[in-house]
Amino acid sequence: MNADRKRQSISGADGLTFESKTKKRDRSWDKQHNYQVASYRIDPEIKKYISDLANQLIVSTADIADHFLKYAIKAHKKGDLNISIEPKEYQIKSD
Repeated sequence: MNADRKRQSISGADGLTFESKTKKRDRSWDKQHNYQVASYRIDPEIKKYISDLANQLIVSTADIADHFLKYAIKAHKKGDLNISIEPKEYQIKSD
């Protein structure tokens, strides 16, 4: 896979054109460790709250998400958290 992205021209409302010079991220680690990585769709309001809390505590958003998930799982196992939701339709990605 080519490490350089094609330059993308973006025209602003004022007529100026900008070119993106960002390189595509190296995802080789992600591919090799796919079994260790999980992705979830998060409501933007919750995502903002997690981000704000992480900034306040000077930790990563992954640390906050990890803490909340562990706390919720522990509470669910103890019977303190009841989960009753309707599943949404979803798509399964294939490689």
